[in-house]
Amino acid sequence: MKVETNHIDELNAELTLVIEKDDYVGDFNKLLKDYQKKAQMKGFRKGKTPISVLKKMYGGALLQESVSKILTEKINELITGDELNIIGEPFLVERENLPELDHNAMSDYTYKFELGLEPEFEVLGVADTDIYPRTEIEITDSMIDEEVESLLKRLGEQKSVEGKVEKDDVVYFHATELYNGKVLVDGHQSEFSCGFDKINEPYASELLRLEKGGSIDVDIYQLEKDMPASQVEKYLLKASEDADLSKIGNDFRLEIVDIVRVEKAQLDQDTFDKSFGKDEVKSENEARAKIKEFLDEHFQKEADNLVNREIMETLMTVNSIQLPVSFLKKWIGQDKEKEMTDEQFESFQKELKWRIIKKKLVKRFEVEVKEEEIFQHFVSAIRNYSPYIDEQSLKNTAFSLMNNKEQVNSAVEAISSGKLFDAVKEVVQIENKPIDKEAFYEKAKSLNQKAG
Repeated sequence: MKVETNHIDELNAELTLVIEKDDYVGDFNKLLKDYQKKAQMKGFRKGKTPISVLKKMYGGALLQESVSKILTEKINELITGDELNIIGEPFLVERENLPELDHNAMSDYTYKFELGLEPEFEVLGVADTDIYPRTEIEITDSMIDEEVESLLKRLGEQKSVEGKVEKDDVVYFHATELYNGKVLVDGHQSEFSCGFDKINEPYASELLRLEKGGSIDVDIYQLEKDMPASQVEKYLLKASEDADLSKIGNDFRLEIVDIVRVEKAQLDQDTFDKSFGKDEVKSENEARAKIKEFLDEHFQKEADNLVNREIMETLMTVNSIQLPVSFLKKWIGQDKEKEMTDEQFESFQKELKWRIIKKKLVKRFEVEVKEEEIFQHFVSAIRNYSPYIDEQSLKNTAFSLMNNKEQVNSAVEAISSGKLFDAVKEVVQIENKPIDKEAFYEKAKSLNQKAG
């Protein structure tokens, strides 16, 4: 095979692949012989159909298979190799004028591709003079109080209650459509429930004055915070898929048919056992110490994640990376399912720039991921989601995730990123700065918006 690369500029190149007869004729003949062994055609015994007959009937398809296989293997070799540092995949040009394959007159076949190339640059922002802030949260008694309260609610029982609605209640409604403030005869009706914390003002304030049997008039589409219209129609109106929604108005009267409140669990040994494991904790002080330990571990990880995002955003800012934009648009545009809006394309470019920076740093710091690290990643993720899970359930869940290829791939990506940031933090200067919980989450929100 002849391979010729013509560099147009630093970011674009043309690739010419010439698949010569000697490259594919051996595989083509092998395919014919393999086909002969399986073929059972009228007039011939199984496996005895003459090669000339098979070649006449199937030669074109088998030749296409042989040439395509060689072409694909070479393209994959170029994509995964470091020689050219290709972005995306080679874009085949003159798709409407490809070489015509002829198994009766075999010859060389030429294919031309456009290539997008990674830019050449040295990564800035990873020197011993670079400084990054790391925000730390001090675990306060009030934070532990909140966690204890949350724990008791999670282990509590839901019960129907009398009296006025309170802020943590779940309210059950019977909804009846209105017209000009009056109940519409044969109007739309439905029943649903809402957590009080999801209800918009001023409806929330009005509900606090009501008991079972009380009612409130609302614009159903404005009842819950940030609920899209499609969700209102599905979960509040309970409209069928073929319902004519144009005939249903926005105004409804909601009658309270039930108020459900969580009766908190007691802070006793049964609660300790359910939360921390059998006999692991035997007093409120021990429980609070355990909770403080979990909170500290959680916020230490969150602080690490936050400084990692800070580093990532800074590296993408200080490293001015040019991309082969024209090539990328052409490459993405060939697949109708990949079509992007301008905003999506901007986001795609940002993600691509980070991949290029990360690739260089992974090579520089020789980052690798081991199987035991994947298992421990799952353990940490599970504990972060369920901090008080018992050890046996924790391990069983982790082993289950180890058998999920998609989850494992995601874990490898996360672990390699984590190890890379750890390596970077060994080089740069990290300055610890105290911060309260609200300011911490505000900073995390700001960085997440930048990343989005």
